[in-house]
Amino acid sequence: MNIFWLSFKDYTRFEFFKYALLSTLIGFSFMMIVGYYSFTSIKAFLDAFFMPESEGFFAWLYSFAFVSFIIHSLNFLVVGFFVIFTSSAISLFILSFFTPKIAAKINAKYYHHEPKEKMGDVALLLELFKILLKFIPLFFLALILFFIPFVNLIAFFLAFYYLFHNALILEVLSAVLDKKKFKEQKFTPFEFKFHTLIFYLLASFPLAGLVLQLFFVIFLIHLSYQKIYFLSPNLSNASSST
Repeated sequence: MNIFWLSFKDYTRFEFFKYALLSTLIGFSFMMIVGYYSFTSIKAFLDAFFMPESEGFFAWLYSFAFVSFIIHSLNFLVVGFFVIFTSSAISLFILSFFTPKIAAKINAKYYHHEPKEKMGDVALLLELFKILLKFIPLFFLALILFFIPFVNLIAFFLAFYYLFHNALILEVLSAVLDKKKFKEQKFTPFEFKFHTLIFYLLASFPLAGLVLQLFFVIFLIHLSYQKIYFLSPNLSNASSST
């Protein structure tokens, strides 16, 4: 069976979907609250910084309604972009606590792979720390490009894709692979990068990135068992357990 449809069937089962409810609720609440306060705070700062009483070329330029509209539109786009992907990251972080259980259920239902020694918590934290260390300079570079139209969106898009891809792959592979196999994965296969890019584009739509996080995880779990361990799903056994 196609990995997509196999993952979709699992996604719609309550035994899996229940894990996404909490992460979706928290991520949605974050998106609404932080999005509103971030936009209004930056707008108030710009209005105060470029108030009409201020002297200077930029204050004079900001006094024009057209210029003010462009600046606030950029503010809305960048803040919206940041909040959407940050809320998706928070949702993914909450879901990560359940990923080992999800992987274990999928393995027991379809693949029956005998797990060996898993990655320890300290090793996982070190891997996550390495990802964050590489993400920070990318994020600050995006901030430097904040006031350059369109370039700022591309910069934020690439920076957060790096974080999204690596965090998602780390979450899934650490739950599926044993310690030895995990260390052997020096580079992520292109097929994984392609699908995480598709997932990242889907996550750029409000709410879609929150609701579909579970599907992303389930899909990559199936992909890991089939493309790294080269296992085929036992569909007859799976259908009898539904």
